[in-house]
Amino acid sequence: MRIAFPTNTKKTISSHIGLAKGFLIIDTITGKQFYIENPVLKNIKENHINLKEKSEGNRKLGAGIIINDLLRDYNVDVFIANEFGNGMLKNLEKNRIKAIITQHKNIEDVLLEFKK
Repeated sequence: MRIAFPTNTKKTISSHIGLAKGFLIIDTITGKQFYIENPVLKNIKENHINLKEKSEGNRKLGAGIIINDLLRDYNVDVFIANEFGNGMLKNLEKNRIKAIITQHKNIEDVLLEFKK
């Protein structure tokens, strides 16, 4: 099973999926870890998009589609975050990726809890 987390540090869960620096993917069978940079954040930087000009949820960055497609391409089974927007949830369901909300910030803590 592959579990993904939005993260800025590779150790903690980022509070905002769309603006996370990247995604840590852990294969629970092989123990391998993959880190993928967030293409949405890369697009913001390359195109000098000012996030302050638009309110959250009205930025039209395509995060709900772009991130879901990325997770699907890496065969992610479960995506764990602190919260999900409706569009993100809808696309995760479409890609058959289970969304789990956690209040924990530390990825290791979440993995230990998940394995129970």
